Amino acid sequence: MTVIPKEMIKLDLDDNLIKDKPWYVAFSGGPDSACLLYLLIKKREEIEKKYQVSVKLSAIHVNHNLRQSESKRDQEFCRRLCEKYDIEFLPYDVDVNNYAKEEKLTVEQAARVLRYEIFDDYSYGCVFLGHNKDDNAETVFLNILRGSGVQGLCGMQKVSDHYFRPLLDYTKKEILEFNRDNGIEYVIDSTNQASYYMRNYIRNEIIPALNEKTNKDIVGNLIALADIATQTQSYINKQIDAEWDKRVTAGKDHVLVDVEDFADMDQVISSGLLRKAIRYVKKGLKDVEKKHIEIVHTLIFHSQSGAVVDLKDGIRVLLLQNNRVKIYKQSEEDYDFCVAVNIEGDTFIESRDMNVRAFACIFEGGDEYTEQRVFLDYETVKQGLVIRNRKSRDFIYPAKGNGKKTLKKYFIDNKVDSDLRDRLFVLAIENEIVYIENKEIGKRFSPVKGSNALRLEFVKNERTV
Repeated sequence: MTVIPKEMIKLDLDDNLIKDKPWYVAFSGGPDSACLLYLLIKKREEIEKKYQVSVKLSAIHVNHNLRQSESKRDQEFCRRLCEKYDIEFLPYDVDVNNYAKEEKLTVEQAARVLRYEIFDDYSYGCVFLGHNKDDNAETVFLNILRGSGVQGLCGMQKVSDHYFRPLLDYTKKEILEFNRDNGIEYVIDSTNQASYYMRNYIRNEIIPALNEKTNKDIVGNLIALADIATQTQSYINKQIDAEWDKRVTAGKDHVLVDVEDFADMDQVISSGLLRKAIRYVKKGLKDVEKKHIEIVHTLIFHSQSGAVVDLKDGIRVLLLQNNRVKIYKQSEEDYDFCVAVNIEGDTFIESRDMNVRAFACIFEGGDEYTEQRVFLDYETVKQGLVIRNRKSRDFIYPAKGNGKKTLKKYFIDNKVDSDLRDRLFVLAIENEIVYIENKEIGKRFSPVKGSNALRLEFVKNERTV
């Protein structure tokens, strides 16, 4: 790495994206990553001189433990090279075979998942990957075989979140020639020649055979297809973003999507909007497939409010009233609680982090309840009053009307969204509902002006001693 480089391969990078962050290069020791490391060393010198900054460059080496002694050889080669150029060496050992068996993945899939789990730990910096033009063409071809949509035809991008792939414009042949001309050392992975793995099969047999049969540049054509798909996807994304701004209310860990007239929307837009919503909640789209989006469409078009479907990794989609869906991650919080209310003091509800403060008083009229407190007829609630979540046999005598209703029917009649029903607390005596949080007091528990009343205050985040 001491020869002056020829002007054949350059790192096409926006300095503003990388100059103020640490750099991490995925360094296997192969020709692509060796070329990339060489160029990053030069790029670091250039940036440090130009901007008067100090750039930390580290090399991440993942030993997949698939090639026994050869894997150890590669790791030692990478270690020595990093020591030579004073680059921090970050080695990782992963057990690909066991992981593949446990997760029912191919060896290729398992290796990729484990690598990216490591790379994602460095998302605060810039992670450089040595993918080249041939790799990108193979990715597009593989995605075609998998039945991918437009997104899959786009292939890999030069910049994606914290990932940078600056060699995507160069073929393997160009990189090998560059390494030779500049004396760049590297090692060869013997399994690259084994067509047992699907990507190797495409690389070593399918694409060469297609080139020979058609007399076409298949790699070039696949990259051209990826460019067209990228332009198309960019236009689609703009339409999706416009619909997002009109239809979506995003919370910390959920989104509400207005799905009115979804049936009139182009499906590519509605599907993209749902995928974006799921990505927001799930923090990614791993394992989210076309069938999952179709399930959500079916929920929207053919179900009644209150219906819910479970997607991957705890993601749920709930159909609400007024043409809305809520997409959220199922909470691990336990809403199943039942605590006797102390009518002469405080009652702390640990699962709600809430203190119930009780006072006997005279009801002087006005609002019987607000979000923070409720007045109840003292004589009817002085024994057996509990605070809890709803139960299946609960009923209430609403203030308006002469009969009783099941709590479920009350919620339906009053259009209480399904996702709120378990979150609301109730005050009850056995299965009769005394009070529904900020909704209703049962008829016989309402206080009369001038009568003895029990005042309950609900204070969040206040623990009694």
